[in-house]
Amino acid sequence: MRRVVVTLFAACAALAVPGAVLAQAPAPAPAPAPAPAAPTAIPDQMPFDVPYGASITVDRAAQVVAAAVAEAKKSPRNWKLAISVVDPNGDLVYFYRMDQTQIASVGISQGKARTAARYRRPSQVFFNVMQTPAGAFASTLDPTLVASPGGFPLVEGGKIIGAIGCSGATGDQDAVACKAGADTVK
Repeated sequence: MRRVVVTLFAACAALAVPGAVLAQAPAPAPAPAPAPAAPTAIPDQMPFDVPYGASITVDRAAQVVAAAVAEAKKSPRNWKLAISVVDPNGDLVYFYRMDQTQIASVGISQGKARTAARYRRPSQVFFNVMQTPAGAFASTLDPTLVASPGGFPLVEGGKIIGAIGCSGATGDQDAVACKAGADTVK
């Protein structure tokens, strides 16, 4: 009996030694740190430093929307869009929803327009930033920010009088229609 116990003990010890050896193996060397990025030039001027002006009128907003609708309906397109025009503060001035536009696009179009007005740049800029590894910070700026193509500031006489936002098609299609509307304001 004593031999069985000693043999069993020796077998267990033999099996434990390789595990202990493996457990004490050194960790692999860490990967080398990435090279620091080259410093980027910091511009002296802000590219979005456009002053705010008086709010767009309802009649003018209707003209802007009509141009966006015409672009969306160009043959063979037939895009179905919700189109919002907001004042410089981002508050709704005019809204139009084409027949059979998805319901979710109502709020999204307003969000795109609000983002373009309040940040004085197209909503596409935030979309582009979100596509980069460091882009997650953009969502912390403002919980109402919409980082999607299709929102444009409306600039007249060098001042922002509002913004237009379109939603319902793809982001690129939204942007094409909205740009047509924005281009009517000079």
